Amino acid sequence: MRRKIWAGALLVFALLVPATPAMAQTGSPGLSTTTCQAIMYTDIRELVTIDLDTASDTEVRVLANQIMAVAVAESLTVLPGRIQARLDGTAEDLRAFLKTSLQSNWYPDLRIAVNRTMPNGGVNVREAAQTTLDNGTIDAFLAFLNHGLYIARALDAGNLKLYTDIRQLVTIDLDTASDTEVRVLANQIMAVAVAESMTVLPGRIQARLDGTAEDLRAFLKTSLQSSWYPDLRIAVNRTMPNAGVNVREAAQATLDNGTIDAFLAFLNHGLYIARALDCVYQPTASA
Repeated sequence: MRRKIWAGALLVFALLVPATPAMAQTGSPGLSTTTCQAIMYTDIRELVTIDLDTASDTEVRVLANQIMAVAVAESLTVLPGRIQARLDGTAEDLRAFLKTSLQSNWYPDLRIAVNRTMPNGGVNVREAAQTTLDNGTIDAFLAFLNHGLYIARALDAGNLKLYTDIRQLVTIDLDTASDTEVRVLANQIMAVAVAESMTVLPGRIQARLDGTAEDLRAFLKTSLQSSWYPDLRIAVNRTMPNAGVNVREAAQATLDNGTIDAFLAFLNHGLYIARALDCVYQPTASA
């Protein structure tokens, strides 16, 4: 089951693209068996790919069973029983339930799942969960359960490191911007690269900052991403030594993908899910 969960997560995140007690480092926060797990919650709304007004009774029943399978696999407590009751009833009742009541019966399960992260969570998990509950939408629940929870756990464990998408820093037109604007941008990128302990990009930017305005502009236009790329690849590789099997497999899949988007998705998200699957760095309430 855990491998299937990670495979689904990798498909979603690695292509856009927190862990085993035995692998925990000395001095890390205590492990909690109640938080040593990773479940990626399905957006059940996306399973409804048929027109419930025109679909046949068989198609409606197949859909209901698909949703039931997901709900059971994710240990939901409300939705399975409600669907089963309609599966045991008439085709009309089942169709009406899926059309009008599916989300309202799924909603309490997501709310319960968010609440369950709090008793053994650290301060960041509890605060993020409470913010999510205050928001109270299905989208907020899914965003927390599938992403925010793992980032909050990493914050509580003191091992969170997020990488900036440097492409998004380039908000000026490099063809028409003034030399001063180009230099300001280069220094902004340099500051990020240094803060994130990159080994390749800082030196290459500094060399251009020490050179002509034309060389600096040309570098930012044509060579920025190729000089940033090896730093991201190095960062992915650095997660593998002494890591659990899920981290190593996810990192290798990311390296095989080999795109900047995949590197960032793994470093900023997939890594923390893989660590959760490996049961590493899971803080207890005392942490």
